[in-house]
Amino acid sequence: MEKSPYFYVRLFEEGKVLRKSTKCIERKDAIDFAKKFFVEVKSKQLNKEPLTVRSGFEVCALGLMKENRARLARGELSQKKIDNDEYRLKKDLLPFFKKVEIREVNYQLINDYIAHLNRNQSERNLSSNSIKVHLSHLKTIMKYAQQMGVLQTLPAFPKIKTVDKPRSWFSSAEYSKLHNTARKRVGETFSIQDSNERAIRKGVLTQELYDLILFMTNTFIRPTDIRVLKHKHVQVIKGKQIYLRLTHPPTKGHAYPTVSLPSAVETYENIIERQRNNGYGNPEDYLFQPEHQNRDYAIQQLHRQFDHLLKITNLKNNSTGEPRTLYSLRHTAIMFRLTESSGLESTRIY
Repeated sequence: MEKSPYFYVRLFEEGKVLRKSTKCIERKDAIDFAKKFFVEVKSKQLNKEPLTVRSGFEVCALGLMKENRARLARGELSQKKIDNDEYRLKKDLLPFFKKVEIREVNYQLINDYIAHLNRNQSERNLSSNSIKVHLSHLKTIMKYAQQMGVLQTLPAFPKIKTVDKPRSWFSSAEYSKLHNTARKRVGETFSIQDSNERAIRKGVLTQELYDLILFMTNTFIRPTDIRVLKHKHVQVIKGKQIYLRLTHPPTKGHAYPTVSLPSAVETYENIIERQRNNGYGNPEDYLFQPEHQNRDYAIQQLHRQFDHLLKITNLKNNSTGEPRTLYSLRHTAIMFRLTESSGLESTRIY
């Protein structure tokens, strides 16, 4: 085989193909091994023993996917993770490892897989972090095989050097400029451009964008959370401390309740009041862009508004040239919490 220096033997029995590496590089030795393998299989048939106790890579990989879908149904994993894993499995992992027995996956073969990914890196723009995700997925499959008793020990994995690139955030002065501009320019129209910078439609800066900025920086949520967050997932807690408790469906594999800063309550109440005036604000309505059930489109609308806001405030990139996105609001919230707050009760991000 192309991926191995050894000869392989295959035998069709009981409606299936039995396949095994001979571990031989000489054809004569491989033929002797094949004869012994044939006798071994026939002996198992006579004694009514299973023909093989080994499970191929594909069997283990698909078995793991089946287990993960069950975890998705229990709310332990997100649909996005399942989709990403299935895409990676079908596009890269299975085509490379499909004909390999799980016990044959070793350090050298994993290195070959990395080289295979690197050969496609220029056309797919795979980063070191992306390759690291591939190896993590592969290791998870190997661990599943170990748990199922197919594999005794895990092979050594090559180490991939990655460069940490923390997401950009806004300083206090930049953040003030951002949300003040968003408030003052509500209702302003702007051009939405295609990849060739040609105007294709009009957009509008909305009150919703201003609310979104305040909400994200006071709740630490991700843009992916905005996609699924409904009013029924938000609980206003007013006791010794005032805050919001968010219990939305899992995103990025996270499914734990989160709590906000106190000022998020006021922002949320403003959102409720505005939405109810427009016929929304019910438990099953989304917190942002409730008029759009297509959540990909809804998030795209918010991204477009925020991107225009970054342009008119000259905050599209930070001082080192790193781009900013909606995700920068989450990191701004975290950095403010670390650098400017002395306690939860006194923290307000405006």
